Amino acid sequence: MKQRVLFGSFLLAISSLFAQIKDIPTGNWRFHSSFRESKVCEATDDYVYVSSETGLFRIDIKTQEMQVLSKLDGFQAVGISAMAYSAERKTLAIGYSNGLLELLTNNNKIVRIAGFLNKPLQGDKSILHLNMHNGLVIVSTNFGILVVDIDKSEIRDSYTAIGAGGQTIPVFSTAISRDSIFAGIQNGIIRASFSESVNLNDFNNWKQVYTGNTCRWLTSYKDSVYFSADTSVYRYNQGMVNLLLRDSRSTGRIKANTDNVHIFRGGGIYSYGPTSLKRWVVNILRDGTIDALGRYWFCTGIGPAIARLETNTEYSFEPSGPSAGSVFAMTKNGENLFVSGGGVSNTFGNAYNPAGFYVYTPDGWKNNPASAFNTNLYDYTFVHHNPITGRNYVATHVNGMLEYKGLVALNKWDASNSTLEPTSGINFVRVSGIANDKKGNIWVANYSSPGAALHVMNRSGVWTSININSSDVKNLIIDQNGFKWMILVSGGILVYDDNGTPSNTIDDRNITLTNRNGLITNEVTSLACDSSGYVWAGTTQGLNVFTNPSQIFDGASADRLIIRQNGEDGYLLGEETINDICVDGGNRKWFATNNGIFLVEPNGQSVLLNYRTDNSPLPDNRVLCIGQTDRSGEVFFGTEKGIISYRSDASAAKETFSNVRVYPNPVKPGYSGPITIDGLAENAEVRITDAIGMLVYQTKANGGKATWNGLRLNGTKPSSGVYYVFAINADGSETAMAKFIYIP
Repeated sequence: MKQRVLFGSFLLAISSLFAQIKDIPTGNWRFHSSFRESKVCEATDDYVYVSSETGLFRIDIKTQEMQVLSKLDGFQAVGISAMAYSAERKTLAIGYSNGLLELLTNNNKIVRIAGFLNKPLQGDKSILHLNMHNGLVIVSTNFGILVVDIDKSEIRDSYTAIGAGGQTIPVFSTAISRDSIFAGIQNGIIRASFSESVNLNDFNNWKQVYTGNTCRWLTSYKDSVYFSADTSVYRYNQGMVNLLLRDSRSTGRIKANTDNVHIFRGGGIYSYGPTSLKRWVVNILRDGTIDALGRYWFCTGIGPAIARLETNTEYSFEPSGPSAGSVFAMTKNGENLFVSGGGVSNTFGNAYNPAGFYVYTPDGWKNNPASAFNTNLYDYTFVHHNPITGRNYVATHVNGMLEYKGLVALNKWDASNSTLEPTSGINFVRVSGIANDKKGNIWVANYSSPGAALHVMNRSGVWTSININSSDVKNLIIDQNGFKWMILVSGGILVYDDNGTPSNTIDDRNITLTNRNGLITNEVTSLACDSSGYVWAGTTQGLNVFTNPSQIFDGASADRLIIRQNGEDGYLLGEETINDICVDGGNRKWFATNNGIFLVEPNGQSVLLNYRTDNSPLPDNRVLCIGQTDRSGEVFFGTEKGIISYRSDASAAKETFSNVRVYPNPVKPGYSGPITIDGLAENAEVRITDAIGMLVYQTKANGGKATWNGLRLNGTKPSSGVYYVFAINADGSETAMAKFIYIP
């Protein structure tokens, strides 16, 4: 059992966008959860809590302020499957799809109860329903029932052998009425006496009181039990079952308060009182709740995150974030971060994913910027920023690629206006990789093209197609020699050299690299070229590096780097599956793996960081892609459980200094994080001095950013005062200065 106190500042519903995009300090994390498809909600005395598959937030019912809650605040927050509130205990119970239960008391104190989380059970451990009763949480699962004591924060009982003959059966919902507990199961409802003197883990003490379809959303109200079965809602009282409601819509939830029974279902919200029935029309509804002011709130599951119903008016609430939880690829540079939702199938066919793409800007997230070009497009895959022209490109697996300037779509390039070719038979133009050369020309891989699989568009918009004897290509990059590197879907790497003349193929060269050329395996998953000219290749069995790519056509082969770590020698990254690679402003490499994130120093001789779910806020160890922005050096990580970013101590840099600044400034008492100097020239030498010019600290920038730990070179803290930063670029031709206040 773990406890944690919740903290954090509120985000205004109207201005939350601007609060969320404020730069976070170096070394800090930020979640970018998608709330559009929220499916679970619950009201407490003060808030309405709302969850999607990848996130959790709450709304103050009086001020309408929104606050995003995450692992940083002590919640698991990802994969919430059920919520329920006890006004008596001021406790919100949060159930997860992995079996974890969290108890949030007074909107502040969090207690975790493992439940079935760590049990070696085969099957779905999801918490299906939570029932709050007299200081207890009755937890419905696919393995029976758990009873949790709120005050003691521990499991009191478990009933896992209540099916016929003592079998373990799913329980979808429970209710307590009078002195009995009712459980909804696959073929009706079973009942038992709810007393500590009765062994409820003995199936003989349970009796079936209703036989029919699967029963869900059991709720007790005035000595009756209300429940749904298929598309109907019933009331059970003393052995009698009466039909209340039937249509073609499924029920999202049945909830009771002191006044009425409330039924949330597609098509409307129904309120059953002692003498009356009321209905509010709501076409699409997934879950609903009632706040302390008597207002209805509901999730649709398709957006917005949640809406409040008032006098035939709906008010929607949704924090800034991507419009969907799926991710495929991210841009590696640029002012904005472009993220594609995916996707492709396991065989690199179509996944028919409608998620689209998302853009993180200085003003927050913008989703699927509307234009005449992206109508009816789906399966967005590879994204690319061209730093020479400032244009962004978004590929699809169905009909070419989009070109953007900022958030404005300039064109859609497909078979009608370019040399790109559709796949034979299905007419899909599949763009499987995008890169730019040193002149700013855009190169495009065209997977499953019947003719040319490599195409180039010059800066005037003129296209040229190149036949490279294979259309089995993806993940295009261009190295410092101008060579085009592509992963072969069937295995290996194809390297192509147009010799600087794309329209003249006579002098072209290409080579296929496999395990015969030093690759660990032919299952290559990612490629990247760093500022030293090295080409890094991730595979399903570890990392290869081509340290001399200029000689690749003359027999140069792939290497594996050996490092010494924890007193032992071994290959860099061992046998990790490497899904993506990103080179930061300091020429360090970030690796997305199935075992978290690795940061490796520029020459690959040591691992600087390895973040996983057990030592960081990372929501999932399987990281699919990595991206970054030039502006702040924030590195973004895409997982199946959402996007999270980390403010690293490196950023993209230019040859000259640009608006050098120090933050935080002033450095206040109690601050223990890094002090960051930003806007530096690439790899500048940095010195920090006191007011009389005595050297306090010196370092070198990672790209355009340097950090100071707040200590002198001898490890002691300097005294309070004004301090100065002096920086000089790599060739000594330019200097810069900044000052800040330091108060230890």
